[in-house]
Amino acid sequence: MEKNNGLCKHCNGPLIQTRGELVCSDCGVVNNSVIISEKNDSHIPWDHEMSPGKRVHIVDGLGSYIGYHNDGYFHDGKGSILPSKEQYKFRKLKRKYNLRIKIGNHETDYRSLMSLNRVSGYLGISDGVKKRAAYLYKIVTTAENSKKINKISNHIVLVALCLMVSIRESASNAPIRLSEIVNIFKDLGHRVSGKSIVKLAQILPSELGVSLKIRKSEDYLQRITSSIVENLEVCGRLKQLEVNKKEYENKLIQLSREILCETNLRARGGRNPYIFAVSVVYCADRIIGKISAHRQILTQKALADICNVAEYSIRDHHRTVLKEKLIEKIKEIVPESDSEIDEPESRFPMLF
Repeated sequence: MEKNNGLCKHCNGPLIQTRGELVCSDCGVVNNSVIISEKNDSHIPWDHEMSPGKRVHIVDGLGSYIGYHNDGYFHDGKGSILPSKEQYKFRKLKRKYNLRIKIGNHETDYRSLMSLNRVSGYLGISDGVKKRAAYLYKIVTTAENSKKINKISNHIVLVALCLMVSIRESASNAPIRLSEIVNIFKDLGHRVSGKSIVKLAQILPSELGVSLKIRKSEDYLQRITSSIVENLEVCGRLKQLEVNKKEYENKLIQLSREILCETNLRARGGRNPYIFAVSVVYCADRIIGKISAHRQILTQKALADICNVAEYSIRDHHRTVLKEKLIEKIKEIVPESDSEIDEPESRFPMLF
């Protein structure tokens, strides 16, 4: 059974293809016959080709409905319309029966996947990423039910882990941080922490495919620069200096990638990749100021507010790791200029 893009001629309901016919899923009227052909892309196990009872991102049930799926007006076996009292009774029974068939003996999965759908909506992730997360969740719970792995005490943590893995697998240009996922789950009233998610990832067998991949600073550059150029304060400074916003963003990304390419993982010293990427973008802005002979557009405080990181973290990365790289880069690009880097003013005096 599969959905069709057409609409019913009688009630404008969605059509589904079943047994070589196009049938309305709302009123049940057969609209047309079709030729069934073999699908070539049916190898993806979490896509829409799965049967209704196997849809991964919701808990659905197999079996009969009262009437049709979204039918709210009922007829008897002979096709005659039921009286108003009977309509009310069967409408109430249908609502309760449909809910029971969906979540019967699957209450934990129902609550977990409902939370997944809500968190996905808040984060604005794609439907494919959400389905992949639900598919990973089903893999783990299936292994749990068959006693191939130990019982998992908190399925909400499992959902959060599967969502994190799915997002990292997608290789998005705007990656979502673990802390952001944790905060959304907490806002919805769930007891989830980053430590519990990482701990669960470590104890699950690798063959299940639920393992966290380490992000690199390069993955966050597009997201950071997009946030910068959309900031009103930054836009005002760019306008005063008559700098094109798109060109400025492209230069930030290009110079940041060059700095990161010249800074190996050992030199980064296991620092938080997102915060380190923010510090690199700060250095790239200082290089742009030297090249264009104007004052720098970003301050440490403004950048910290835009990217939601601590100001002292940017200052620490700049002084301990990136300052020498910054001087070398300026000498390479603008050899005739004064490459001496002045320390930005700080509200906090150095105690060492």
